[in-house]
Amino acid sequence: MRKILLVCGATFAAFVGSASSAQSAVGPESKAADVVWDQAEVGRLIDSARQAHRRGDLVAADRLCYAAFESVDRSALASYDAYADRLRAEHRSEEATVRAQSARLHELKAEQRRGTQPTSTYLGFAPSEGLNAYADLLAAVREPDASQRMRSLALAYQQVQQAHFQRTMMFRQGQDPRGSC
Repeated sequence: MRKILLVCGATFAAFVGSASSAQSAVGPESKAADVVWDQAEVGRLIDSARQAHRRGDLVAADRLCYAAFESVDRSALASYDAYADRLRAEHRSEEATVRAQSARLHELKAEQRRGTQPTSTYLGFAPSEGLNAYADLLAAVREPDASQRMRSLALAYQQVQQAHFQRTMMFRQGQDPRGSC
């Protein structure tokens, strides 16, 4: 099993302003169809960030990147909760593991908002793999649209983590990572 580090945007969040402490509107009792994941909106945010970066407006570009990253994170957290709920409803043994992973992700995000978490954290699991497992479950119960959304979210989550890592490397190399998403 692959284990990964979650690379966060703590430095990034500190630069653009404090992260929103608002929780996702989707509660733990939600179903896959209720999880808000707007791939098109995230794409628009990234495109707008790139345009702002090309214009030299690094602050606007960074804010747009941050909005895209936060949207993916909120959707991933809500999806993890929905996955655990689905497993519980179906009396599946994986529910305890997924619930613990979800709790760990929520805890980490709360620590990041408070600024008490370092820029990278060892999780012991790959959230994108959990999202893909949820997509597999949704496909197995004949929910192909929801399954495809979860696969899309898993890929977006991986891309956001890669962007955080690249931004950290740019910063360490003395480059300005603002607006790089």
